[in-house]
Order: sequence, then C-alpha cells, then structure tokens
Amino acid sequence: MNPILLQNFIELISDYIGLHIREQDYDSLCNKVFVRVKLLKYSSPEQYYQLLANQNQASKDEWEKLIVLLVVPETYFFRDRGQLELLQNVILPEIIKYKIASNEKNIKIWSAGCSTGEEPYSLAIMIQELIPDWKEWNILILGTDINEVALKTAKKGIYGNWSFRLLDEGIKKKYFYEFKGEWHLDQELKNMVNFSNLNLVQDDFPRNNDLILCRNVLIYFGEEQISLVIKKFYNSLVKGGYLITAHAELYGQRLGEFQVKVFPQSLVYYRDEDKEDENYLPESLPILEEKRIPIKKSWQSLLKNSSSTTKISIYDGIGDDAKKQILFDLNKKISLNQNNKIAIKTLPQTSNIQPSKSEELLLEAEALFEEKDYTDAIKKAEKFLIINPKDIRGYKLLAQLYANIGTYERAIFYCNQAIERNSASVEPYYLLVNIAEEQGDLEGAKSFLKRIIYLCPEEIPAYIELGSLYAVEKNMTRAKKMKNIALEMLKKLPADDIVEYKGGIKVSDLIEYLEAV
Repeated sequence: MNPILLQNFIELISDYIGLHIREQDYDSLCNKVFVRVKLLKYSSPEQYYQLLANQNQASKDEWEKLIVLLVVPETYFFRDRGQLELLQNVILPEIIKYKIASNEKNIKIWSAGCSTGEEPYSLAIMIQELIPDWKEWNILILGTDINEVALKTAKKGIYGNWSFRLLDEGIKKKYFYEFKGEWHLDQELKNMVNFSNLNLVQDDFPRNNDLILCRNVLIYFGEEQISLVIKKFYNSLVKGGYLITAHAELYGQRLGEFQVKVFPQSLVYYRDEDKEDENYLPESLPILEEKRIPIKKSWQSLLKNSSSTTKISIYDGIGDDAKKQILFDLNKKISLNQNNKIAIKTLPQTSNIQPSKSEELLLEAEALFEEKDYTDAIKKAEKFLIINPKDIRGYKLLAQLYANIGTYERAIFYCNQAIERNSASVEPYYLLVNIAEEQGDLEGAKSFLKRIIYLCPEEIPAYIELGSLYAVEKNMTRAKKMKNIALEMLKKLPADDIVEYKGGIKVSDLIEYLEAV
C-alpha cells in the first residue's frame, strides 16, 4: 500500500473511532485492510477506502466488520483488584449513602468500552453485595462497546474459566452456574445490565451517570480524540459523579473541568459543578499536592502503562500512584526542596568536553524517549549499539522503549542482554518486574524482586514491592514482614535523605506513608 493511502486510512480510523495506529502497527493494518478487500472482491484498497469514507449504511456495516479486526477484546471479572476494591469500599458506598440521604433509590453506572461484559457484570455483583434491598432500587448498569461481536458475547452472559482467573471461588459459585464446561450468569444479575453499541468519538453519550468506568480504552486513542471524549464524559456525569480510567491513561492529557482525587489504589476524576463543559480550555493534569510524594524520573519508573491483558495493582502508593504519577510527566526537572534537588541524569558537558558521535546518538534517543517518539528513539538506540555493542546503557534504553510500546519479547531480550553485560545491575530486573506484572505473572515478578534483594540486600523499594505482591495473594504475614524490613532500614537513615528510586522519595515521607497504609 502506498504511504499516502496508508496515512489516509490511519486518519480515517482515528476520526471515526479514535484509534491511534502506531507506526509499528502499520504492516498489521495493511494486512487487515487487504483481508477485507479480498473478501469484498474489490480491485484495490482505494475502493475499500471510499466505502469506509462514505456515510451510508453500507459504510456503517463495513466499519462493524473492520472494527472486529482492529480491536481485540480481552478482559476478565474483577480486573485490577486495587481499583475494584476502591469502588467496593469507597466510591460505591459513598454514592449509595448519598442516594439514601437524598431519598433517591436510583443509581446509574456506565461501563464504556465494556468488551465482552465482565466489567459491568462485576459492577452488578458489587451492587448486590453492597445493597441488601437492591431489588427495591432503580439500578441501571449500561455496558457499551464499539465491537458488535464482543457485545453479542456480553449479552449471552456465558464465560469460560479464563474469565474468572482472579475471581473468588465463592462469588463465582454464588452468581454463576456451570453447564457443559461453561459458566452461565445468574438471570437476575444478567437483567441488571443493558448493552448497546456506542462509538465514543461519534455518538452521543448517556446522561446523568453517577459513575463511569472507561478502562484500557483511551490508551489506544490520539490526544485530540481523548480530549473530546473527556469533555463528553464530564457532561454525561451528575454533579459529584466519578470517572475512573485505567492507571495512567490520562497522564499528560487535558482534563478540562474534571477535579482529581488521589487514593492509594488509583486516581479518580469527578464532576464538581452543575455547569456544562462546553467551551473550556483544557488544562493538563496538575501536580498533585494531596499526599504527594515528591518524585523525579528514574529508569525504573518510565514504563508506560500498556494494553496488556492483565494488570496487577502494586502496593498502596509506592508501587502504584508514585509510579503512575510520573509515567507521562514530561517536565525535565522536579524540585524536592531547596536542599534536595534532583535532576535528570545526562552526559556531563562543559565548554571543554563534547560528546562523541555515539554519545550524541544516545542523548538523541533519550530525548526522543522523553517526547514519547518511541519509533525514532529505537532507531537511534540501535545505531548507538552498533557502535558500542558492549555498552549497557543502550540495552537498558531499548528495553524501556520496547516495554513502552508493548513489545515485551524484545524488551525482555534487551533486559537479558543488559544483565549479561553487568550481572550486578538491578535496573533491568525492575523492568522485568513491571513486565511480569503487566502479563499477570505474579510468581515471575516475585522471583525478579527476590533476585534484586539478593543482589542488593539494602534495596528498600524491592521489599516494598515484594510486600505488595504478597498482599495481592492475601499473604498478609509476608506482606507485613516485607514492609517492616523496609521500615526498619528507613528508620536508620537521615530523615531528609532521598531514596533513589521511583522519583527520589524523601525518607521521612516514605516512613510516614508506609506506617499509614
């Protein structure tokens, strides 16, 4: 496909459904287009482009078929336990309490981008668990998606074992029954959820929602489409209504009138005013002051949230909010205080020292990384390694880059290459921990953290994160032990010292935080 036509397809897809096609996905897009061209027996991709561009029923029908190829559904019940616990223990009880006080027994929840339905059904389970007399309430849970095939699965309410991989067995048996190797949803629960096809970019939104969940959707969108959708979300919420996205999806994005609340498990966004958000000038996410741990950028903390199938929540704050807060923070300097300033590491330069050609390549790659231009950054880093095949910095940077674009096999390869060149370096292991968590490999993440502790017994953050994983497993004895080891080491350090990890955290702040959770 010629480059001009390819770019036209990319722009058309972005305009119609918001999907941002990355450069590394261009070949895949071409293949999918040619699959449809062949099936329709068209003579050229140009003819297919015209079909999609036409605003008629034939075009709409074809978009439904192409969307199935472009958007791969993947979800499961009670995905991201941290956020679901926040919903069950804080957000939903607050909504319920307000409704009871207002004598309004109605709740409206919208799962936007619900895929095959596990998320809205998870919300229905929580509602039944939280409201004993839920049948006396007017409860509407709406699940929408652009993928019609996924919606058909959602409406059936029949799932395989893989959808229950993190669901408590007791909950599973309470709300589902097994038939011929599949699990069928209880009819009463099924009746609580309505499903419909909705295009977040093109369509009008349902109004007066108390809560909107849109997780692992916006990460695929371009900035312009995200800004549009955020505005529409705001206008579709009631005053005090909440929006929850996946971790880090809105970092670096313009939030408009949305206010931010910081919880250990996640950030949430809420509508604080009655007015419509019509002509706002969107602002970027502010520096968060509430319970904020001052941070800087570090190698381990630059991993971008990916579109992985499984995301394990890290321990309250240190492995979670502190990491999330810096994912898309593109500021070059962050001050901790007047006495403790931390700058991003760069090659020292003076009027007498000039970087070599290869060092310039590395600096350019790092700068492109900061600007999220990952494709060009990879090219520069690879050129650097051709010149300096033994330099661990190139391998570490490429590992980061490939992790950020979700190419985990390549990221793991470069992590292992870095480890081969310096087996005592803990940095590659931290990235391997992140990748393992993204892939739902809890045992692998724990193994890498134990390796870090073996290599560096005083690596405080490794104990904190290992404790977080034990907490996910409900092994609270070991979780507490890991936290206590970290606290014991921290209390031996000067209060104003900085723990050089995930943003440069002040010792006194870290102690205060750990003792509070």
